[in-house]
Order: sequence, then C-alpha cells, then structure tokens
Amino acid sequence: MMLPSHLVVAAAGFAVYVHTVTDGKFQWHLSLELVAGFFVVMLGAMLPDIDHPDSTVGKRVKWLSYPIRMVFGHRGITHSLFAVAAMCWCAYAAGNIWLSWLALGYLLHLVGDYLTDSGIPLLYPLSRKRYRFLITGTTNGLTEPIMVALVVFGAAAYIF
Repeated sequence: MMLPSHLVVAAAGFAVYVHTVTDGKFQWHLSLELVAGFFVVMLGAMLPDIDHPDSTVGKRVKWLSYPIRMVFGHRGITHSLFAVAAMCWCAYAAGNIWLSWLALGYLLHLVGDYLTDSGIPLLYPLSRKRYRFLITGTTNGLTEPIMVALVVFGAAAYIF
C-alpha cells in the first residue's frame, strides 16, 4: 500500500478508536492533545516502511533503512506483530500516551498492508508466512483505492 492510502486507513482507524473510547457518544472535543495525537498516529503509520530506503521515512534515515532491509528485507520484522508488541510494551512501561498513539499508527499501517496481495508476516521472526485478508488489492494498482474506500466506509458505518 502506498503512503496516501496508509494515511487514510490510519485516519479511519483513529476515528474509530476515538469514537470507541468516548463511548460512542460522538463527543469529540477538539483539543490540542487530540490533534497532536492524530499527527503522532500518522507518523506511526509511516514507520513500518523504514525498511524500504525509497519510502518517505526510509529516505530520511537511509543510514538505518539500508541495514534493516539487508537483514530483514522489506515487510520483514517491521511488519510483524512482534514490532507492534514491542512498541506497546515500551508505551506501557514508560506510561507514555504518545508512544501508545505511535503504536496505534504502526498497527494501522499493518492493517493497510494486510489488505494487499503481498500480505504481511504477522509472526515474523517465528514464521515468514505472509497473511492477508480474504479480499485484497494490489499495491499501487487500481484495486488499492477500492480497498481503502472499503475501510473508510466500514469506519463510517461503525461510527454512524
């Protein structure tokens, strides 16, 4: 999935999360913390592609991106539940809400890639088997916007 699609999926996931934690009463009080949390989630949605030197994040930290890609490959450990669990543990251990938002964005990136035909290795490093949704789209293909639209419509249906 390409960056714009990841950001839309993350925004939809963020909206579902906020709606859920406000008990579904649609009591979104626009605050600086909520807006900052949104942007941290968007940053988290970009992080898993640090293993690709041509990605938005990878271009900025090539010194880190190339070694990760050489050791794990693209969609290796950075696209596994292990990485998400490590981020969640760090957020919990530090008691840091911002790391929690980052982990949410990271997880939502994996949701986006789960909807592609390439899938993701959820259990890496224990297994390299790639998992994907029953219906998938091709990354940067004609079906990618359809998959993203389904996510947005699903989120809207849940919220409304």
